[in-house]
Amino acid sequence: MKDLFKRITTSILISSIVAFIIGLIMVIVPNISLQVIGIIVGIYAIVHGIVIIGMDFAVHNIYVPFYGIMSGILSIIVGLILVAMPGVLSTVFAIALGIWIILSSVNTISIAVSTRKEVSNWYLLLLLGIIDMICGIIILFNPFASSISIVVLGGIIIMIHSVINIVDMIMVKKDAKDVAKAFESSIKGIKEAK
Repeated sequence: MKDLFKRITTSILISSIVAFIIGLIMVIVPNISLQVIGIIVGIYAIVHGIVIIGMDFAVHNIYVPFYGIMSGILSIIVGLILVAMPGVLSTVFAIALGIWIILSSVNTISIAVSTRKEVSNWYLLLLLGIIDMICGIIILFNPFASSISIVVLGGIIIMIHSVINIVDMIMVKKDAKDVAKAFESSIKGIKEAK
């Protein structure tokens, strides 16, 4: 179980670093064609969605898969739309990114709450999940109108989200044994209740 969590956290760390780089490019070079950014973000979203769904199924015996699958499906749908029609980036980018980040933050918050007895820094995971949710809400209700503003704001939010994921995974990786025990005892309790 501990090895499974370490593999999952490593996958999320790599994915978050790639997302951070994409966000950084969006902030540094906001004038780059929205179509190019749309294709890059689309490809990343597809790969990320597949990884998230795969990880949720990999741990299906630990907890009931839901948030990861929902986030993964949304990520794949957004990715396919962006790759097929990269020009729609300016109209759907804020909405899709906001929803995706909110779903991810719900997952982080649920992990923090379910591991609060076993992980000493669970409150930090909870705080990061709440900050992540606020970022998702900000980008979902983006007050900026221009496409360059959307690209820059999107890049900043992607970078913040990536840093939160990296910190989350470092914390979970550090306490992998305790997290695995928390999920195992949670599942055991659910099975005994049935």
